[in-house]
Amino acid sequence: MKALIDEAHRLRKKVAAHCHGDRASRDAIAAGVDSIEHGSFLTEETLALMKRQGTYLVPTLLAGEWIMGKIDKFPPEIAAKARAAMAARSAMFRTAVRLGVKIGFGTDSAVSPHGINAKEFALMTGLSMRPIAALQSATSVDAELLGIAAKAGTLEPGKLADIIAMPGDPTRDITATERVSFVMKEGKVIKRPSR
Repeated sequence: MKALIDEAHRLRKKVAAHCHGDRASRDAIAAGVDSIEHGSFLTEETLALMKRQGTYLVPTLLAGEWIMGKIDKFPPEIAAKARAAMAARSAMFRTAVRLGVKIGFGTDSAVSPHGINAKEFALMTGLSMRPIAALQSATSVDAELLGIAAKAGTLEPGKLADIIAMPGDPTRDITATERVSFVMKEGKVIKRPSR
């Protein structure tokens, strides 16, 4: 695993590990992975290791919520694993926030439908993340994780003008992010409020 990650990094690529389990995550972190996707069963010790190593957590909380809404359609073995992951992930996430682990935004979309990704913000804030930190997880933190912070993730001269707007203040009502009314991509307006 270390050789694969080292080679990816030599080629200036990022490496994400799709892990629910603690042991697999710990091995990936020790090998130098950039992020752990899901991390449902991470222990405080492993989260502390992530903090020390600078490894990001991309919790994909929405994926678990969506699966639980369809749990009766899964084979019993898969349903049992999903229930166990859901039971563990909330405490894991709260611990990650408390320890100051870098948390990125991701939803595992395709598990849930595209277009409802912003629901992740409410799940994050419902589990103790401050609204501004949740918003940063999808902007500056993800830009850092993906290695594109020099051109995206914040509004600054010289960076891509990627902007969204919504009615209301998402630091007071994070669900405002689910009602996007304006989108600008690289300085071009893609969506604007109807008049």
